[in-house]
Amino acid sequence: MTNSWLKAIQSVPWSDVINNAPKVAEGAKGLWDRVAKKAGIDAAADSVAPTQDITPPTELGQVYADLMLLNKRQKQLELQLVSATELINSLAQQNQNLVQRLDRLQSRMRWLLTAALVCLVLACLAWLRIDITGLVGRG
Repeated sequence: MTNSWLKAIQSVPWSDVINNAPKVAEGAKGLWDRVAKKAGIDAAADSVAPTQDITPPTELGQVYADLMLLNKRQKQLELQLVSATELINSLAQQNQNLVQRLDRLQSRMRWLLTAALVCLVLACLAWLRIDITGLVGRG
């Protein structure tokens, strides 16, 4: 199970993800701006609607009721769209933060690997030096 996760993580082209993270964040912000702007225009148009209480005939009343129901559903969908774009914007920002942190961790891992290799080489040299001095003393 762990190997499959490791293979999946290794198969991700992290350089592409890191390079595209700012573009994703900018795209999400642009989407948020467009949706918020459109929702603001629609809200202003609704505030201008007449509020007279007219009782239309039955057939016309049914059409009017259907129109009001469709209008209400449209507003609900607009609210859902705004909340979805907020979520996308938030996820894009989190993705960008995650990529930055992964980049820092990757550089730290390189540094630790280099330090570990240096320590290993020094330990091997120290062991060989002890072994060589032990052989020289015996000979």
